[in-house]
This record gives sequence, structure tokens and C-alpha cells, in this order.
Amino acid sequence: MTRGAVFLGLALAACSGTERELARAVRAYDDELVRAYRTGDASGLARFADAGEARKVEVLVGLKTASRLVLESSLEAFEVVRTERGATADAAAVETRERWRYFDRRLDPGAPPAPAIVSEMTMRYALVREGGRWKVHEVTTLASRSAEDPGGSGASAPGAPR
Repeated sequence: MTRGAVFLGLALAACSGTERELARAVRAYDDELVRAYRTGDASGLARFADAGEARKVEVLVGLKTASRLVLESSLEAFEVVRTERGATADAAAVETRERWRYFDRRLDPGAPPAPAIVSEMTMRYALVREGGRWKVHEVTTLASRSAEDPGGSGASAPGAPR
């Protein structure tokens, strides 16, 4: 079990049913985001994000692919800080603290690997209920800072893997 999965399990244990459902929706979105960037295929995001958010990610994945880069990322820690119900029963928001490790892997033969970046972020996910399930509607980075990477460069983080 990964460290991120342990943090998710602890976070979910402290939540109510709706809060757990919202936290799972956000974590599933993050997991699919990792897969989309790794494979260059954002089509699976339709299960976890509404059409507008899925299109945004599809464009970003396409830019990486066109640049012959693969974003390799892992979510090392995930903690739900707060959940909020929206103005309607079909809207909600989740605020999280996350720790990401990521780097661009170049597809050109012989290209040197990019340094790993470790970021600690506070994120806000707006969710909507579509077809009976929660989907990410919009993602906002509230704070992001570079975290020291004991095995890497400790380089400044240019932003979220999103």
C-alpha cells in the first residue's frame, strides 16, 4: 500500500458518508490525471470530470504529447481539509493538502532526464453531480510550494501537475 493510499484511508475514516464520497471523487480524478499524463490519453477523465474540466486537461496532455514529453507523477500524500455543500444539492467543494512528485520524461532518444519536483499544495476542487456521481468541475491551486526532495534537486515547483 502506498503512502498516499494510507493517508487517503485515514482521511476517509474521519469523514461522513457524503464527505467520503466527495473525497473519493477527488482522489479518483487525481489518479486518472496521473494515468492520462502518463499514457497521453485523457479520454478516461469523462468518468471523473465534467466536459469542461476534461477538455482543459485534454489540451494540457496534448501539449505534453506534442512536445514529446510524458509527465510522470505520483500523489504521495492526500488529506481532505474541508468539504462544503454548494448552493444546490448537486454542487460541492473539497479543499485538500497534497504532496506531488513529478518530472517530465523526454521521449527523444538520449535526452537527459528532467529533475524531479516535489510540491506541497493546497487545492480546491469544485464538484458537480452528473448522472448520480460526483465529478470535478474546476480545480484551483490555492497554495503551492516546493518541498525538499531528499533524493533530488529540491528545484522550485513551476506549478501543479494539472
